[in-house]
Amino acid sequence: MSRKRIGVVYLTDGRRDDLTYASVLSLGLNHAREIDIHIVQSGFRSAPPAAVLRVLQARGHQLATHALSQVDRGLPGHGHITSTAYEKSEAIAAVSGEHEVVCYLDNDTLVMRPLDLAHAAPKTQPLAAVADLSISTGFDNPAFFKNCEEHGLERRYFNSGMIALNVSRWICSGIPERYESLIQTHANFCPYWNGSCIHVDQCAFNIAANRRWEALPLDFNVQKSAFQTSHWHRALIRHYTGPEKFLPARAHRTDSRERAVLCRISRECQELGLEIPPAYLGLPYWANGLRRNADRSKISRLIDQFLAV
Repeated sequence: MSRKRIGVVYLTDGRRDDLTYASVLSLGLNHAREIDIHIVQSGFRSAPPAAVLRVLQARGHQLATHALSQVDRGLPGHGHITSTAYEKSEAIAAVSGEHEVVCYLDNDTLVMRPLDLAHAAPKTQPLAAVADLSISTGFDNPAFFKNCEEHGLERRYFNSGMIALNVSRWICSGIPERYESLIQTHANFCPYWNGSCIHVDQCAFNIAANRRWEALPLDFNVQKSAFQTSHWHRALIRHYTGPEKFLPARAHRTDSRERAVLCRISRECQELGLEIPPAYLGLPYWANGLRRNADRSKISRLIDQFLAV
């Protein structure tokens, strides 16, 4: 591992490591330069598949695993989001001594085309991230803007599934310490929702980093609220928020771009055993888009309005 190389961190509790290793491979196959990838394993230790190591090392990337002891904070997860999400800051800390720039990625992200995460590194702030599309636009919570004003928070709100950090500024910022204290208070009251909240760690991250983050171009983290929109189609990184992920692949939610990425992963690493719907099953995806036309139009309009501000 080298401080001059970008470090990329994944956090996993081992429940969906089919996603973890497919995501890692999509990154390794598409990244423009050699990187160090760290998989932080919460509450367990397991060696990565040899075939994954082989594919990454052939392209000059390094892969390391790190064991993280689980800390019982007495806080629950929500739905498909487990309490492991609270350990994101600890996962970053586990590797921050090895790099000048660290990027954190959720394991339900898929890199769709060539990219260089060096372009995501924050210029002047501790962290850079992409706005959360369903929250920042008011799609999920129409009272979001009013609540921000009431509680003295900025009206920007990032999605914590992809964040880029300048390590030295991050360590000196106080954000990790504020986050650790905020996750306890947030469990009882979320100012963004003016009450209880389902977003586990993300709101606490935003409050801790209030006005100390840079906005990245949307393409670096297009969340699934933008599914089947033009933003989804041209994403550098797709983020499959919600309970339905990119695996298992299903015809009604897999377009030609996603199929191409998964097919490439399958060719390079057959040992993962990916099952991918054949191309001739494109009709269910088209029909799903037709069924969702009203939602697609609404979120597209809200995103375009948000980007125009």
